[in-house]
Amino acid sequence: DRSPSRGLGDVYKRQVSGFVVSAVFMASCSDDDTDKNAVYDPNKPVVLESYSPQEGGVGTKLIIRGENFGYDPSKVKVRIANDENREARVVSAKGNRIYAIVPARADTGKVTVTIGEGEEAQEVAFEEEFQYEFKKNLSTLCGGGFNAEDKDGTFKEAKFARPLRLALDNENQKLYVLEADAYKCIREVDLINEKVSTPWRAPGLHNLRTISFGTTCDTLFVGVEGSSSNVSTVFLLRSDGFVRHKTYAPRSGSNASILNPVDGELFINDYYKGMVLRWDRDKQEMVELVQCFNNNTDFTYCWSHDGKYLYALALGGASHSAIVRMEYDFATKTLGEPNTWVGMDGQLGYQDGVGEDARINQPYQMCTGPQGDFFLADTWNHCIRRIVDNAGTATVTTYAGIGGQLGFTEGDPLEAQLQFPTGVAVSDDGSTVYVADKENNRICKITVE
Repeated sequence: DRSPSRGLGDVYKRQVSGFVVSAVFMASCSDDDTDKNAVYDPNKPVVLESYSPQEGGVGTKLIIRGENFGYDPSKVKVRIANDENREARVVSAKGNRIYAIVPARADTGKVTVTIGEGEEAQEVAFEEEFQYEFKKNLSTLCGGGFNAEDKDGTFKEAKFARPLRLALDNENQKLYVLEADAYKCIREVDLINEKVSTPWRAPGLHNLRTISFGTTCDTLFVGVEGSSSNVSTVFLLRSDGFVRHKTYAPRSGSNASILNPVDGELFINDYYKGMVLRWDRDKQEMVELVQCFNNNTDFTYCWSHDGKYLYALALGGASHSAIVRMEYDFATKTLGEPNTWVGMDGQLGYQDGVGEDARINQPYQMCTGPQGDFFLADTWNHCIRRIVDNAGTATVTTYAGIGGQLGFTEGDPLEAQLQFPTGVAVSDDGSTVYVADKENNRICKITVE
């Protein structure tokens, strides 16, 4: 069992701390200086005096002081400004005090109080903004352990054998995991029913290298290391249950493939030439576009959401840990010259920073987030990096893991430990990042509340 250990002392401290906080809050709720019989008077103004604390995250106990609040909590609403106007849970109202619990993902903004209903309702807001603190957590979704195993079942029962890369179907809430070593298969992680199954195994194919959806989530494309099989890409259909594959494009010497998310054009790589190629569906032939790395370089791809930029991630050898950026021309279906976006050839390492000043080490998979940002599995640094692009300039920060330190722990993402993470995917709303933690044989999730 490789689950994170927790000492009894730490558990006791958390229990005592939680008891003290709850006791203080409940004691505050029963202060004698509140008027427990104060009825809300719609003919008098609702007065706001102060609230505390003025910062915190989900679950923060908010005390609001003022006048004419009434004593019926069902007629009191407290909101903290955000796009969805999520309401805080009102615990009690006692004339001159309101006690409420800050909701999840409330965001920073003004605290608004509404007293009464219908035509008698009054709404007032504090000028001082509540500073909301988002909380993150890294935990094991399923799998985990020393041994690489291939076992279906519930999240508690399922086992993985060195999961490599991920593809997320947000609409159907299913995560697809490529296992590329001995088992050569695709695992389906049902996020709703919390079950893992194996719809497809790959008999007769050489090494499986990449997995991605087409322009919709109805087709899965798998990049194959061609070798003597002369196959670069196969595809599987949802209508077929993703249970059998068909060859899409032949090629030897490739180890990555991906479709442009807008026009559906297929791009693969040529390992021996360090070159990007496009599969011409009409002519049924490969078209060489641009050389982005030196010869004999192992690299993979990621597209921007709008399909305007292709990113190539070099992960092979001591001199190729870098990411280049190429602009795509939809009319000619060609790529512009590659420009270094993150890192620098021959400069492996771990360092947050901007552009060529940042350092990465064997980046295996990158995906786009809902805000146009990127999440990167920085494999040999044992961490997940977040990259924000501003007009072609990339700012790299650490999102999860401890750079250069491998392990198996959970909790605060920047204190948790991973071991050679190779796959990454992010939900449409950005609230969850999934990680294929390869050498820990598990799938992790990083949640923002």
